[in-house]
Amino acid sequence: MKLNFIIYKNSSHKIYLQLYDAIKNIIENEEIMPNEKLPSIRQIAIKFNINTITVLKAYDLLEKHNYIYKISGKGCFVKEKNKLMSNTQKPVINNFAIMNKNINFASATPSAELYPVHIFQEIINEIFNNYGEKVFNYFSTQGLLELREIITEKLKNNNIDTSSNNIQIVSGSQQALDLIKKIIFKRKTTTIVVTNPTYYGAINTFSEITKMISVPIEKDGINIDEMEKVLQKNKVDFIYTMINFESPTGISWSTEKKRKILEFSEKYNFTIIEDDCLSHLYYYNNVSIPLKAMDTKNKVIYINSFSKLIMPGLRLGYMVVPTNLISYIIAAKFSSDISSSGLMQMALHLFLKRGYMEPHIEKMRTIFREKYELTLSLLQEIKEIEVSYIPNGGFYIWIKLPKGLNSNVFYNVLKDRNVSILPDSVFYQNEELKNDHMRLSFAAVTEKEIKTGIEIIKKSLEEFSQKKDFLFKEDFISIL
Repeated sequence: MKLNFIIYKNSSHKIYLQLYDAIKNIIENEEIMPNEKLPSIRQIAIKFNINTITVLKAYDLLEKHNYIYKISGKGCFVKEKNKLMSNTQKPVINNFAIMNKNINFASATPSAELYPVHIFQEIINEIFNNYGEKVFNYFSTQGLLELREIITEKLKNNNIDTSSNNIQIVSGSQQALDLIKKIIFKRKTTTIVVTNPTYYGAINTFSEITKMISVPIEKDGINIDEMEKVLQKNKVDFIYTMINFESPTGISWSTEKKRKILEFSEKYNFTIIEDDCLSHLYYYNNVSIPLKAMDTKNKVIYINSFSKLIMPGLRLGYMVVPTNLISYIIAAKFSSDISSSGLMQMALHLFLKRGYMEPHIEKMRTIFREKYELTLSLLQEIKEIEVSYIPNGGFYIWIKLPKGLNSNVFYNVLKDRNVSILPDSVFYQNEELKNDHMRLSFAAVTEKEIKTGIEIIKKSLEEFSQKKDFLFKEDFISIL
């Protein structure tokens, strides 16, 4: 294992947490193989000139989070992939790269032919001609000022009034959650509320370090009565939400519930994490207003990403952070990767400045509206299932399966037939599940694949109903 990372001794981020993050990333990126031995505590302490107790704390945390295992007298070793998840974390079933070989209703990443590659190619060539090797220098940890300024201007179109000083550029929305996690690490106890179901990335990020409480979601947003009961019984620090076209249900919150949750945030003194990567993808002129646009008390951390709107490989997003938290977020970003790609930040700045974004989003709306309408119409023809909620935008359709059909088993049946979906078990924190829903995304599939894939789903459901060439209902068990 190569120790090709840096420890910043003057950082506010504790050294053992820096070490934990660095080794965790090496393991997750498969730079070290399962069952391979890690360097000894002494070796790492000598390498970075740090205390062995500090290294031991990092290794203990890696073991607690199921990244490594210890053998007395022999050392520490990397856990196998299928053993990396703790009991509270949710497996992302298989891998989206593997799923791409199938008709992929699991992925929420738009297909590559929609990427504005030629525009970025011209912009990047221009940047190289003008700046040369300077584009490979480290950039400001908070992000390129010109990019933060133009994002600030664009946010005004959504009635979000902020300053470039409150913008943090991140390497995608998942890193934004990881930076918040670093802040939470420093607290003795933290309680976070999530909707039930919710985005699996939030469950995996926060479940190990917080008390996580799930509140049911309804067709117009979180159950307000249940939310207030939780607030009355618990000191809540954060609530994580996807206000518009959320994953997995596609639900958007009503204006009334947005107002109510903001009232609660002030009354009970908690911060709202709004993860908003799809609000631009509305299909019928029903513009989706972010919660942050209604936030007059600065109680919302707003997260957005360009991955789904432009290209995932950009690895760029941003946070709008309340003033009292921005310095902590900047410090967490520095300890994570110092700064996001300067070249990509410069390219994105010019893409936004020259007005390419708006026509690109309009094109995306047109294409995805056609896919949405086709997908929905075909699903509504299948009598065995029920579309639980009809969204007005985004990528996700939440489907209730017939009684007796376990979603985990159905996932595997479809996988064997070269169709990928995600079962509901991925999106719940708790294990007491009905396992009777699946999430279908039409982001990565062509119209031909939509027709073929839904026909396979339809025939599989018919086989289930008729008990032909299929597992019997009484044999269905949860496999996760």
